[in-house]
Amino acid sequence: MAKSPNRLSASEAVRRMAEKRLKARDLVEACLDRIEVREGQVHAWEALDPEGARKRADQLDKRARPVGPLHGIPLAVKDIISTKTMPTTCGSPIYRDHVVGKDAACVSQLTAAGAIVLGKSVTTEFAGGHAGKTHNPHNLRHTPAGSSSGSAAAVADFMVPVGYGTQTAGSVIRPGAFNGVVAYKGTYGWADMTGVKAYAKSLDTLGFFTREANDLALLRAAYGHAPADPPARGQAPRIGLVRTPWWDEADPYNRKNIEEAARVLRAAGAKVREWQAPETWTGLVPAQNRIMTKEATQSYAKERARFSHLFSPIMKGVMIDGDAVTRRQYADAKKRKRIAVGQLSDAWDKFDLLLTPAAKGEAPSGLGNTGDPLFNRFWTLLGTPCIALPFNTGPFGLPLSVQLVGKHGSDDQLVAWARWIETRLS
Repeated sequence: MAKSPNRLSASEAVRRMAEKRLKARDLVEACLDRIEVREGQVHAWEALDPEGARKRADQLDKRARPVGPLHGIPLAVKDIISTKTMPTTCGSPIYRDHVVGKDAACVSQLTAAGAIVLGKSVTTEFAGGHAGKTHNPHNLRHTPAGSSSGSAAAVADFMVPVGYGTQTAGSVIRPGAFNGVVAYKGTYGWADMTGVKAYAKSLDTLGFFTREANDLALLRAAYGHAPADPPARGQAPRIGLVRTPWWDEADPYNRKNIEEAARVLRAAGAKVREWQAPETWTGLVPAQNRIMTKEATQSYAKERARFSHLFSPIMKGVMIDGDAVTRRQYADAKKRKRIAVGQLSDAWDKFDLLLTPAAKGEAPSGLGNTGDPLFNRFWTLLGTPCIALPFNTGPFGLPLSVQLVGKHGSDDQLVAWARWIETRLS
């Protein structure tokens, strides 16, 4: 039986449209139909623009040739990213019904490549720790993680093939892992963040959710990047298995899953060896938190001055924690980052990429807790590109993932290796 259009990956959909076997309007309608059926349970969307999406799809269908690599692909936009006609609420009552009137640079980038903005996906409050309304589509009693919860859940539930996310601690990779979709957080600074509400400017990074690693190459192409050459026949990556200083805090079944992934890849020809992260890296988690909370107090100073009564208790706590970070502590955190970046450079003489947990384990039950970003914080601090790939399920039948980490600026090569690894793990 043929797949319903909404279940196609972006790559599959683009190929069918190029072959005139699928229209953009039909893909949009299939996505909207799925949303109508499931949104009342999943709650992935803050706002939708069905008529705008239909109009854009009809315009694209009239074109003789594709306008770009994402021609006709519906897109979910995280609700801290500005859009011209829909509200950008940032998950806060402070910005309820707030319409910026201009698309963020990253939205313009993808629409110029042919993407269709379907709607705004739910974010946690200011992309922080206060949970939003979204449920995990694999089990509605479990969290989809944060803060890019809506985009991850929408892609996982076949409401849309591609979604934008952002990561300051673990807000792309962790929701990707919990929802069983491919997630990509780029090298820090890889994309223009104009029009994206800042949380911590030295950490905030743009990312995507997709159904397969091939889709990441399309998205990178939309930014003008040429996909890296796929590995030559017989070529296999050098992979560093990184248990990290927090290895024992991962759930036992997830530790076994990472080791199983290493075994599968080794059997497929990859050269997998362990790389021991320095013990001093234990200081990177508090360092990331100090930078994040201090910069958050700066990012939200105006909102705090006028509307602190509308902050959640969690957001108020972030402000208090940020106030407590001294200049010396902030400078020390930055120093720890610089030292760790230098230590990490040693790995790139030995490995093409690193293999490590994407999260502690399955998505926790309950909607008040978005999960622990422990296995993401330090990679975000170091600014490395990261990709989460689904691999197996846990004891409750929820998705598990592995995390791939690449050298700073090696995003396209990491995507190429992710494509190689995905086929071996599937």
